[in-house]
Amino acid sequence: MGFIKGMRDLQKQAKEMERNTPPASVRMAQAQERMANAQQMMAAQTQAANMAATAASGMADGSSVRRKVTINGMRQVGMLNFDLLVQFDLTVFPDGMPPYPATTQQAVSQMQIGRIGQGTTLEAAVSRENPDMIWLDLSSIQ
Repeated sequence: MGFIKGMRDLQKQAKEMERNTPPASVRMAQAQERMANAQQMMAAQTQAANMAATAASGMADGSSVRRKVTINGMRQVGMLNFDLLVQFDLTVFPDGMPPYPATTQQAVSQMQIGRIGQGTTLEAAVSRENPDMIWLDLSSIQ
């Protein structure tokens, strides 16, 4: 008797869940929207990784120069493997020129994130051709 009553209760719960579930078309539209957001985030991560690699390798061939930068703000915008993808709002201090604001994204290990924050000054590789292409040298944190 208890088994049959339990089955009826489960059937009632299933029917209630069906009534409260949005139609398949709505669920599909929501899933597509989430997928589009994920694709945008992946594209931003790829672009940030490519920019950082280009600026970092530019130090060897002379297409990038070392500059002091100060972090004005930072926020996590994603994950790259187990590292955080962080967007940095910076002030770049070029030699003999006025400082200028810049924004860059870079992967930061979870071990390093506690050492950096607003007001931190560090070295960066800045592309000569595109001063917005910046790679932060996180090992130079002062």
